[in-house]
This record gives sequence, structure tokens and C-alpha cells, in this order.
Amino acid sequence: MAIRRVRNKKTLGPIVIMILISLGIMVASFLLNKLGLQAVLTEVGTSETTIVTVNNIFSKEGIQYIFGSAVSNFRTIEPLIYIAISLIAVSILEASGLLKHLFSYFKKLRPSFVTFLVFFISIISTVALDYGYAVLFPLTAVLYKNLNRDPKLGIMTVFIGITAGYGAGFLYNYQDIALGALTEASAVGIIGDFKFDRWSMAFITTAATVILSIVGTIAVEKFLAKKTKKLETDELIISTKALQTTGLVFLVLLALSIYAIIPSLPLSGFLLDPNDVGYMDKLFGPESPFKEGFLVLFVVISLICGYVYGKISRNIKNAREYNSSISVAFEGTGFIFAGLFFASIMLGILEWTNISTVLSLKIINIFNNLQMTGLFLIVLMFIVFTIITILNPTTIANWTLISPVFIPLGIRANISPSFTQMIFKASDSIGKCLTPFYVYLIVMLGFLYKYDTDGEELELFGTMRKILPVIIWMALAWIIIIVCWNLLGLSMGVGVYPTL
Repeated sequence: MAIRRVRNKKTLGPIVIMILISLGIMVASFLLNKLGLQAVLTEVGTSETTIVTVNNIFSKEGIQYIFGSAVSNFRTIEPLIYIAISLIAVSILEASGLLKHLFSYFKKLRPSFVTFLVFFISIISTVALDYGYAVLFPLTAVLYKNLNRDPKLGIMTVFIGITAGYGAGFLYNYQDIALGALTEASAVGIIGDFKFDRWSMAFITTAATVILSIVGTIAVEKFLAKKTKKLETDELIISTKALQTTGLVFLVLLALSIYAIIPSLPLSGFLLDPNDVGYMDKLFGPESPFKEGFLVLFVVISLICGYVYGKISRNIKNAREYNSSISVAFEGTGFIFAGLFFASIMLGILEWTNISTVLSLKIINIFNNLQMTGLFLIVLMFIVFTIITILNPTTIANWTLISPVFIPLGIRANISPSFTQMIFKASDSIGKCLTPFYVYLIVMLGFLYKYDTDGEELELFGTMRKILPVIIWMALAWIIIIVCWNLLGLSMGVGVYPTL
């Protein structure tokens, strides 16, 4: 016990760490600004360049930014809204007993197979962008609790699966479309007829989904599963009659939801953006009603199905119990919202100072005129892209910096633009797992706090160290997939290959 007390005295909580990181960024902005650090930004699709400098946060404008934007930055941080809406849905599903009934069937499965399913579903959920985090964090925690396994294990598995697997998946997502537009703009001046095909990575991402799920399962069971504790579940009534009735209601609601996103049928497609061209653009474009309403649909279906199951099973006896059940999952989630507030300040300071942008450009411009080919260049790309993501885990912004330099560099080395983008997607996924600036790392910590029943001292970097062995396995898996695909000359998608 004495050893534990000494260790705890040296522990700094995640919020304190974020405050210290923010102060470190502020001091660095002052020093780098006085040293005159700057870098050259090449505009996408042109040969025009811009000088980017480090802004001093201790200036008048910097101080005004800190105090004038703290609330607005917090208000616009998307995970805050996603998690709050998702928790409403999970609350009623859990309190009604519906989740306990559904998850009881998983008790017949081997724990390692459950881990594989969580990994696999986490990776393919990336088609819905960041919604996967909001839905799967609370749902997986309840699953593991009902399997008498530690929910913290499920939460970490979801984080690793979605984050490290963001570059995989069976279908392309809207982010791939945005990246592809930048890839095309960067290549068109060199390969005049180059057109980015949205299905150009379908084969490699499908294979990566299966491989990463297997590798991730082995790594989680090896490094994380044995270090977590079991948690007893709540006593709720399980009713077959309630499940059958709820199933019929769910099928009706699901059919209506699907009909709402099918184009060209009578009165259908009203949740799609009619002004976009491609189906994924219509579904997840910035003006798409479905993109904004996905979680609303999840809540509406959950509220109805939860009520039906709870009423028939008698887990929810009256309107008062139903109302109180809607907020059950919010218990113990205070750190999520407090953590996101301090994270929004930290990320706002990082963005305003331009430190990550200038340092990223410095790294990128080193390779601008280098003559490299083969596997060395591919592995080097992976490492460089990962470092840039660690500095700033904003995918589109990073590819805007990277593509004007590395797309031409890849073309000179006989690497197709689509394959360079694939390398970026893979390394971007790993980089997000390794950076304290990724907001969903803070969300994961919040859920770990919620289900921490043994008084464990959870740290920002301590948690990152805990999952690091799994991340290393995932990184190695990504590198092997990319290298082997290149060596074997396999098709990445229909008619698209790693080389030109």
C-alpha cells in the first residue's frame, strides 16, 4: 500500500496535463516567434507559395484570443454534442433491459471472439465518420459489463479499432472524397488526365479491415485483457415477449429510416442532400440532413424501442421511471465534458500559434527535392506522415500541406497518387493513436473514468502507454500491408495499382 500511495502522489490528472501542455505551447510560441521560425506553404493545385510564421500567444492578439474564444471553441467541438446525444439513446436502452437481453447471447461466445467483433465493427463504423465513437463507446461498455468483463477493456478496444482502423473499411467515406479532391489537384499538373476514383482503394482497405481486426484482437488479448477486472451487472428482467415485440417495432423503424436515404423512389430520399452528385456526398456531405440527423434517428429509435421493451418487461413501470431512465448513462460522465473544455482551449492555442503547421511544413519541405524510390520511400512516407499527424491530428488540413509535395515526389518515384493517399490514410490512423491532441482520446479517458470502480489513477500519458503495445502491432500491420501490396503489385481497387 505504501508503494501505491507514493505513486499516486506523483500522478498528474489528464486536465492538469492538458493545462501544462497548453502552457508549454504558449512558451514555445514566444520562443519560436522571437527566433523568426517560418516555413513555406505550397498551395494545392498551383505553384504559388505562402510564408507561414509562428504567432506569439503572449501578444495582445494572443491574449485576446485565449479569453475571447474559449467558450466558442468549446461550443463548436463536435464530440461534445455527439456524446451527449448518444448517451440519451444508450440510457433508455440500458435501463429498459433491452441491451442486457441482446447482449446475453454474447455470453456463449469466446471472449477473444467478442474482442474481434468489437474490433471489426469499430473499423467498419468509420464509414459514418466520427459517429462510431459516439455510439460504440457507451454501447461496448454496456456489452462488457453484461458479459462480466471490465468495460474499460471494451472502451480501449473501440478507441484503438476506430482510430487505428480509420484508413480501412469496406466502403469509402466522405473524408475519402475530400482527400481525393486534394490528391487530384496535386497530381493533375503532372499527370494531366489523372482522375481520383472513389473506389480506387476498395481492395486494399477491405483486406486491411480483416487483417487489422485479427492483429488487433491478438494484441488486445495479449497486452490489455489480462490487466483489467470484471464488473458485475445490474439485475433486470429479461422477457422474450418484450424482445419479439420490440424487434417488430425496430424493423418497421429501420425500414422507414432506410427508405429515407434511398434516392429516386416515391417520397424517398428526403434525408439526402439533393444538390450533391455521388451517393456518399448526398449521405454525408456538409449539407446532408442525414449527416446531421443520424444520431437523432438513433435516439428516436432507441427511445421507442426502449419504451416498448421496458413497458412489456416491467423494467420501466411508469412515465416517471421512463423519464429518469433517459439520463442514467450520464452518471459519472462529468470528466468527458470537463476534459473536452480544457482540450478545446489546448487545441485552440495550438491552432492559433501555427506551431504544428510550421513544424509540419519544415518536415515536408526537407523531402521536396530528394530523389528516393522503392520501399525506402514508402516506409519514410509512413513515418513522416505519422509524425505530422502527431503534431496536429486534423486529417484534411494535414493532407492540404502534404499532398502538393509528396504526390509529385511519389509520381517521380513511380508511385501512383492513390497509393500515396493510401499511405497517408494508414499513417494518419496510427498518428492519431499517438498524439495527446486527439479529442477522442479525451473522450475515451472520460468513459474510462466513468467505469473506474477500483480507484485506478488514470493519466493521459499513462493510458497512452498502456495501449502503446497494441498500437505498435497495428502500425506494423499497416506497414506490412502497404509494403506487401506494393511488392506484389496487387490492384488497390478496380484498375488502380500502387505504381503508375
